[in-house]
Amino acid sequence: MKRYKWTEIISLVAFTIITLIALKDGKITMFYLIYLFWIDEFIKTIFDLINFYFNRKNIENPEVYKQLSHSRFFMLFIYLIFILVFFGLMIDWKTEDAVITNFSIIFFKNSLFNLCVFSFLLREVFHFISYKKALNAPAHSIFSKGLITLHVSLILGVFLWAIINGKMGNNPIEFGSYKTIVAIVPFLLIKLIFELLEIKNRFAEIKQTYN
Repeated sequence: MKRYKWTEIISLVAFTIITLIALKDGKITMFYLIYLFWIDEFIKTIFDLINFYFNRKNIENPEVYKQLSHSRFFMLFIYLIFILVFFGLMIDWKTEDAVITNFSIIFFKNSLFNLCVFSFLLREVFHFISYKKALNAPAHSIFSKGLITLHVSLILGVFLWAIINGKMGNNPIEFGSYKTIVAIVPFLLIKLIFELLEIKNRFAEIKQTYN
């Protein structure tokens, strides 16, 4: 079970390093990060359903498990529309390079973004093959730390965009070349904090189920 925790931590470290490289190379936007958060949760939910269909006999409450997964899909669908419209198009509409970057992300033409997505897939495949059947991991709920991260990021994203672009009254601060850093770093910190909390909680849940 400890290997489960370390797999999650290694995945988080890899995500952080790749994100910092993207930030350094200027290949990142607010949409990049928030959409990546969404994909991470989407992949987790997909593998919850895969686990349900291949391992339902070992699930204590299969109908509850299935309902949790379907509820997450509904929430993620709502989030996706808002992310694509607002963060993918509206906030960067006047910045051609950012819009081009966002479209390259949507069509999986951003190598660093794709590398993060691949690392998420690799993590979940590894968990499914090595642990899910043995440990009967519970489904991610709509109140999971991952979805809370996504929800907080959407609100914070709108708030930061308004501040950085002077949409909230008179803003005396000129961010200049630091705009991207100011826009990205808070999301990265939120992801790290909530992801570590989720790793701790899920490890405890799996340990309790296993015992």
